[in-house]
Amino acid sequence: MQCESHLTLDASAAEYVVDVANVVREPALGGERAADLARLEGLLDALAEFAHDPAVQVYAITDRSLLTDGRLTADERERLGRWYETGLLEVLPRADDRILELADALELQVVSADNFLDFHRAYPWIPGSRDRFLRPFAEPDGRTGVRLRVMPVPPEWEVSRKEEEGILLEAGVLRRWAPSGHRSVLSRDWRCPAPGCPLFGAADRPSTALPRRRREKVLCPTHGLPLTDLGPLPRRAQVKVVMDGTVRGRFMVTAGEPLAVGRAPAAGGVALGAWVDDTAVDSVSRTHVVLHYDGKVLSVVDERSANGTRVRRVRPSGDELFLLHHGIVWTLRRGDSIVLHDRLELLPSGRQFVFEEDTTDGTVGPQDSASAVGPTMLSVPLPWPSPGEGHEE
Repeated sequence: MQCESHLTLDASAAEYVVDVANVVREPALGGERAADLARLEGLLDALAEFAHDPAVQVYAITDRSLLTDGRLTADERERLGRWYETGLLEVLPRADDRILELADALELQVVSADNFLDFHRAYPWIPGSRDRFLRPFAEPDGRTGVRLRVMPVPPEWEVSRKEEEGILLEAGVLRRWAPSGHRSVLSRDWRCPAPGCPLFGAADRPSTALPRRRREKVLCPTHGLPLTDLGPLPRRAQVKVVMDGTVRGRFMVTAGEPLAVGRAPAAGGVALGAWVDDTAVDSVSRTHVVLHYDGKVLSVVDERSANGTRVRRVRPSGDELFLLHHGIVWTLRRGDSIVLHDRLELLPSGRQFVFEEDTTDGTVGPQDSASAVGPTMLSVPLPWPSPGEGHEE
């Protein structure tokens, strides 16, 4: 498996933040060396299985000391350096506070065996957490697994001691706890004045990493320098391609840029053939649906499909399917998925910066109120046409 395909510093694409040094230096994960990059590869395999997503994306971050750790081979150190230089790995003198900053701002789950005792006061959601942290472990067959962990609720003296150790690790530099407030920062395009900055140095593409915010300053997490605001960054929504319950791929919808999705849409659209087998793709039209994102909510229009589109809405009483009439704009709510075939769905991300909080009253309805009939509500799945029936040529 190629680690590189799973590493991203794109704040809108990552699903987990991984404490790389903690994983690589954990002998309990197998291997005879005290530090072994193969442990990270095993973890990424485990996360793909845990998330039912072979293309799982992680925000990887490490202490700088790992890049010069003599317990790694020269090839492993070179590989880590290459990831850093190409913007796949964030490297800091000490990574713990940045890991939690990312988890707090982006609502990511943290993969680490660390208890983060010296950060319990800064992030009060840590003690006793049951769903924000994952821990890798060795399976009996030697593979790596991953599971949710319950974070400890330590006594006050233990927290204080860890805080003092943290101050010493910072070599006397005062730690400045400040409110996160990063969601507003995510909407801007930032550049670092340091030449060749791997996070915010590319002039030919928008920055997608998360800056560090300290009080009223927006800083480069790598160099600590104030970032230059280049203006608004187009917001994007992530959509996953789910085949037989497994995520096979993902793509982004940029605000203000309609995106066609289908078997073979026009240039610039998303062709599903790379992720979908022949049986399912035969029931997908060349341009099956068009997705629109306005920076707050995602909507879908079935403009030309031959075999129809449904929207699946999760309810406490059970999932319901709604027929999407041609030409009607349907505004998606958190948890909705777009059903193109009984085995194929498009699942928008539920990340908070993609959707606004749902303020509707629970009723259903398309965005275009011109439809007198509205969506057709189904208590059981509609039958799908056989492959090729009504097929769009």
